[in-house]
Order: sequence, then C-alpha cells, then structure tokens
Amino acid sequence: MRKVVVAMDSMKGCLDSLSASRALADGITNHRTDVMAVCVPVADGGEGTAAALADGDNNFTKQISKVTGPQGTEILAEWYLDVVSGTAFIDMASASGLALISENERNPLHTTTFGVGELVLYAVGAGAKKVMLGLGGSATVDAGLGACQAMGLKILDNDGNELPIPFIGGMLQQVSGFNEQELSWLREIEIFLLCDVTAPFTGETGAARVFGPQKGATPEDVEFLEGGMENVRELIISKKGQDLNDEAGSGASGGMAGGLMAFAGGKIMMGAPMILEAIGFDKILEDADMILTGEGSSDGQTLMGKIPYEILQSGKRKNIPVWLVAGCVKDRDALLDAGFEKVVCINSSENAERSGTVGRNPMEPEVAKKRLFSMINDKVILVLGIQKTGTK
Repeated sequence: MRKVVVAMDSMKGCLDSLSASRALADGITNHRTDVMAVCVPVADGGEGTAAALADGDNNFTKQISKVTGPQGTEILAEWYLDVVSGTAFIDMASASGLALISENERNPLHTTTFGVGELVLYAVGAGAKKVMLGLGGSATVDAGLGACQAMGLKILDNDGNELPIPFIGGMLQQVSGFNEQELSWLREIEIFLLCDVTAPFTGETGAARVFGPQKGATPEDVEFLEGGMENVRELIISKKGQDLNDEAGSGASGGMAGGLMAFAGGKIMMGAPMILEAIGFDKILEDADMILTGEGSSDGQTLMGKIPYEILQSGKRKNIPVWLVAGCVKDRDALLDAGFEKVVCINSSENAERSGTVGRNPMEPEVAKKRLFSMINDKVILVLGIQKTGTK
C-alpha cells in the first residue's frame, strides 16, 4: 500500500491545519483505496501551533477559558496543558485572532491582546512553568501591551495615570511610562514565542507597515500605528536600554513578540523546525511515497522558514517528492526551483468547475474543502506511480 503524508498549514481565516489536511486526504482515498493518507497537523508558530504540538503528546489536555476577545468582549479560548511537564501551549489567535472578527469590523486601532495575557495567567494558575506561545493570525497591533497589562503591567499616560483596560492599538501614542512592580511573578516561568517571521518592531518591514493592512488598517491607520509603535520602542530604549529593532522577529503579530520580550522575558524561537521535531515528523515520513503540504497563500516568503519549506527540507533528506498546495500562488518559478515537485493552486478555474464551486467565495470553509478534495484528480494520483526521484 502506498503512503502519502498530508501536512497542510492552516489557511488563514478559512481552515485550520487538520481540516485542510483531511480534505486533501479524503480526496486521495476517494480515488485510490490502496493508498494510505496520513494527516499531520502542523504549524510554524501561527494559527494551529498549540493544537499541532499537543497532537503529538498524549499528556496534553485541552482547556477552555473565558477571556477578553480582540474587541473587548468575553469569548471562550482553547489552550493546552501538560501537568506532567508543567508546559502550556497557547495560540494567541485563540484569544486575539483575526478570524474572531468579521471582515468589515477589522481595525487594529480598536483591538487588544489582553485575552492572551489572561490565558497565560490561567496556565500559570494551573501549574505551568513553561508557556509555548504561538504567534500569528492576530487581529492586533498593540505591541503586546494588552497581554502585558493583563499580566500586571501598568501602562501610564503623560500625567502618570494608568491607561484604560484593555489596552488597544489606538492608545500606543498615549503611552508615556510603565510600572512593572506586579510583573515579578514572571521570573518564575519561561515564555517561548514561536513565530515564522523576522520582522523588526518598527520601520518599513516592521509590525505596523507590514501587518497592519492585513488586519484592516487603512494607510492613515498604518502611519498612526507606526508612530505609536515607535513611541513605545523609544520608551523601552530609554527605560530598559533595549532596542527591539535589534531583535529579529520582535515585530511578529503586531509587535506582540517585542512587548513580551521587553516585559515578560519572552524568548523568540522560529516555530517550524521546533514543531516538526516535537511531533516526530521524520519518523512519520518513514515509508512515505509522497508529501502534500501547503498554506493559504504561497510566494517567495514561503521559502523564508515557513512550515511548507521546512517540510520540503524533510522530504529532500528522505528523497520523497513534496507537492505544494495553496489557495493563492505567486513566485511559482522560485518555489519550483527550491525543490517542490509541483506547485498547485486550488482556486484555478478548472478546479473550481471540477468542484462545482464556480463563482463561490474561496474563503468560505466549505468551498475551500471542496476545492482541496477535488484537486486530487487523476493527474495528481498518477504521481503515486512515479519513483521518489520524480521531476518537476
């Protein structure tokens, strides 16, 4: 029996990793009963990181807690706890995610990471000494100050008064000082920040200018947020002697990484390699004939440490062909040159017709599932008869 490993990253705002992988796997087994499709939830620090890590460890149990959502209202958020090792896995997207807000209401001037800080408090209260925090998929550009505020940081205005709770992105320019007295408990725990970007805190490739538009910010909003982030950066330099622009990845998730580095002792880790090692991905690949991986949108940035690229490296080491599947594809030649066997866009007109979803919104979860399922057609299945050293 042939073996195909299906390890899709989440398709942001549409499908989580496991749902996307299952849709592809169902397409395979629908065509070939002699093929075993193995679904592997994966992530690179973004959405689905906690679930992917917990999936590979039976000691982890899912927890559900009431927290402050990105718009300040109460929501329920998932996280995972291993009481044996004292480790908690948290996705910031579960409490402050873009998917929690309807598209027409997205605006990082009005969103907060406060709920993420609340999840850390829940985890520590339940016995966690180590917190693995997946950054990505957030609706926020608040420099992580909302989360820090929930953990005890007092954020002060020019008159020395505490700024309102929860802190939102629109308050960044009002910040004039900090009181860290109630953060001393953080010395007893470790917080690791799993991310997939190397963006600095501010600047042309920083948190506001790169990620702001993705979260609903207008050009005017972006400039306002950039000014606020620069204000916070300069305050941290003057009060703590730390320039967050010297820290690669500090701009991740609207500056969440930088804020937690400055005030909670957070340590950045590139998520993809660590996660693949943690779930024993190389062992999963034993006897595999093919790997299908992908994400919502693939382009040149995919080759900068994203999970499909790290999966490609794993496939190369074992001489297993790797296909890249995405909702949107740019820089196809660069992706093929990097070593992907094939690069496939599920939203082609041909596949939309084959799946019966012509004219439908590709971001609808059911539409995406149908297009992933239908992508596994006769042409794709033929590759299972090709030797592992197949060509592009």
